[in-house]
Amino acid sequence: MKYNGELSGEAWFILTAMILLIVGGLSWCFYRAITAANKNQDQEQFPDEV
Repeated sequence: MKYNGELSGEAWFILTAMILLIVGGLSWCFYRAITAANKNQDQEQFPDEV
């Protein structure tokens, strides 16, 4: 098989799936971090609790 400089349909599918997986995973991590940070926002934090 000779390479013609373009990705095949299977390669595009795998590339798209991996990008969606990475973006989805990072979005989930940031969402969890933001919800965890906002959970204790109403309570005053003292220096000995850090």
